Amino acid sequence: MGQKLGQHFLNSEEVAKFISDAAKLTGKETVVEVGPGKGMITKYLVKNAKKVIAIEKDESLKPHLKNIGAEIIYGDVLETGFPKCDIVVSNVPFYISSKLIFSLPKKPAVLGLQKEFAKKMVTLAGESGYGRLSVSSQIRFKLELLKSFPPTVFSPQPRVWLSVIRLEPNMWEEFIKCEDFIRRVFPYPNKTVDNALKFGGYTPCGIQKKVRELTPKDVIKLAHQYS
Repeated sequence: MGQKLGQHFLNSEEVAKFISDAAKLTGKETVVEVGPGKGMITKYLVKNAKKVIAIEKDESLKPHLKNIGAEIIYGDVLETGFPKCDIVVSNVPFYISSKLIFSLPKKPAVLGLQKEFAKKMVTLAGESGYGRLSVSSQIRFKLELLKSFPPTVFSPQPRVWLSVIRLEPNMWEEFIKCEDFIRRVFPYPNKTVDNALKFGGYTPCGIQKKVRELTPKDVIKLAHQYS
């Protein structure tokens, strides 16, 4: 995506190589890269993967991606969905972070995200910032926060740091079963579970602790009770 769409282009070879290396490619994988921009990460992925499918929304970036060695699809991955792949890699445009996380396929992923957003994904139950993103991410994936980089790795520079996070599919089927429950209860992280259940259209069950204190396992257990 170009700057008109809010893109801050990665300008650091170090970060591009770090993200590619974090994918642990063996040369046998088909990689989907979301938002290749000017191809900083793409060129490393192409060296190490069997095939790279890069999905870019901004067609004005065609000159940068023309001879990069990847299959380029011009479109919005949130509308087209993900092609078949073995792993997803993306320096995620900040404004689609949440939507992209919730649309990821059941595959490993290495993502560059706004630091505060990545931090929320790994925040534990009871800690400040724990909410729907945290519990949903932790049920769907095993998460590993790898490294953070300053705004200087982008051009133009944003006001935020970049964090690279690795995701491995976790309790995927459980998430599908409790996704609606999470959506209805977690808008009320500071309410008691009983009150949040009431607001979410469920019958209260006598739990007085706060919603933000529910661990992923607690959530799965509760969701099963109301399925």
